[in-house]
This record gives sequence, C-alpha cells and structure tokens, in this order.
Amino acid sequence: MSGKPGRSGPPSNLNSVKHKWNVFWRRRALKAEDRWILPVLESYLGALLSDKPDATETEKLVMQNAQTARGAVMLILAEAARSGFVRRIDASTWDLQPGSRELARFLTAERSALQALGMERRAKQVQTLAEWMADFERRKREQTPSDAEPEDGR
Repeated sequence: MSGKPGRSGPPSNLNSVKHKWNVFWRRRALKAEDRWILPVLESYLGALLSDKPDATETEKLVMQNAQTARGAVMLILAEAARSGFVRRIDASTWDLQPGSRELARFLTAERSALQALGMERRAKQVQTLAEWMADFERRKREQTPSDAEPEDGR
C-alpha cells in the first residue's frame, strides 16, 4: 500500500509522528469544514504551555484533555450557531439541541483539567500598610520636581 507524498506510510499510519494527537485531529477526527478549529486549539495549548513551561508529561496530557474539551465546546457552539440552541417539539414545548445539552459537561471537563494543572484563580498579593506608605511616598517624590536651591541676589 503506498502512502501520500509528504507523509510517512499509509494514510492511517501514525508511526514515527512527533505529535500524534495533532495528526489525529488533522487527519481523522475532524470533518473538512471543522478544521478551522485546529489553529485555535494549537494556540490554546501554546498558551497553557507558556504558563507552565516546565510541564511534566502527565501535565501535558492534562493540557491535551483541556484542549480537547475546549475543541468540543467550540464545535458545539459553532453547530449551535448554524442550527440554533433551541428546537421546537410542538407548538407549546421546546428543548435544547442535544449538543447544547452537552456543553456544560465539556466546560466542566475543561475547568477540571485546568484546576488539576493548578491554573485556578490566583489571589492577588496585597501590600502591607508600611509597603503601601513607602510606595506612596516614593511616587509622591517622583511626581514633584526637585526644588532648585534659591539664588540670593548677592
């Protein structure tokens, strides 16, 4: 079986691929019309890696889980934009589209992955009163021009 030019082996072969998950998304998981999401997901993973540049392999797998959940959320929202969030069952009742009902589950999965990485909200460091006063005095001195020595007219 011959392969495609520029790829290693048959079309479904993932041997010796450096980033198998990315290749899986590109070749198998997405329809052609949904491949617009790939650069967005790559930048999402890049942002996570920039926050944690020394990530372990396990943390990288958790980041991939967050990336996958983000991709699912974006695909659900894109489909909802095409077909709508709500569907009419009869004249008096309605329901959410099946994909829209799953949206919360994927958002929760992404949030859980980010919390596992330690990327939850961080408390802002608060200055002590002495630090604040010293900072205030320093800013006050910087804003006031230094007074030149008055000249005596002698």
